[in-house]
Amino acid sequence: MKKMWTAVMVVGFIAAVVAIGQEVTSVNAVGFNKITIRPQTRVLLTPTFESFGDSTIVDLVGDQLPTGSRAWIFNRATQSYATCAKLKGGWSGSGTTNVIFRGDAFWLYNGGTTTNEVAFMGEVPYTYNDGKTSTVYSIQGYDGVGYAFPVDVIWTNTTLSQNMTTGDRLFVWDDEGNYSSYARLKGGWATPAGLTIPAGRAFFVYTTGASVDWEEIAPYDL
Repeated sequence: MKKMWTAVMVVGFIAAVVAIGQEVTSVNAVGFNKITIRPQTRVLLTPTFESFGDSTIVDLVGDQLPTGSRAWIFNRATQSYATCAKLKGGWSGSGTTNVIFRGDAFWLYNGGTTTNEVAFMGEVPYTYNDGKTSTVYSIQGYDGVGYAFPVDVIWTNTTLSQNMTTGDRLFVWDDEGNYSSYARLKGGWATPAGLTIPAGRAFFVYTTGASVDWEEIAPYDL
């Protein structure tokens, strides 16, 4: 089994009290993973769990980052960003009502002076919540997407990498603030062997052909 980045995994009927104070009953596994963000640093993320409620920045992040932090939610249709800023009274901006689904890409910036951990919690996507198969639709041109399950994945094992063609590219963001760019050549991907996308991290691709739908089946059994 691939490494699953969940600190809590419980199977059966679960009554979980989440950060916003809701009581949730589930017949699936519940878990969370933590993303470490250094001060004055931004990371490129995607949700990997089924949310207990709405999946806006307000719901996903809440008060886990200090005042001065920011978020940018990528709109794949318009190739633009909806922005959010963390103020003393909470999150503000055009992106605060944008629902972020599994496989969507968004930036999160730690505007504080210390390193912060942001925990994302929810149901592990599988049969019980119709998450066994996940699809990111109509990927074309320059697009920000993410692997929609809470596990690390080798890039060349994804169906997206296998469906991309010669001339297409992958852009992976690191915590130092740089992109690494990799090309799809006639003989395959010019990537380091075993290049891995960590759980919860999004990335950008550039495709030269017609739009493709990226469909993945959960790589684990619960």
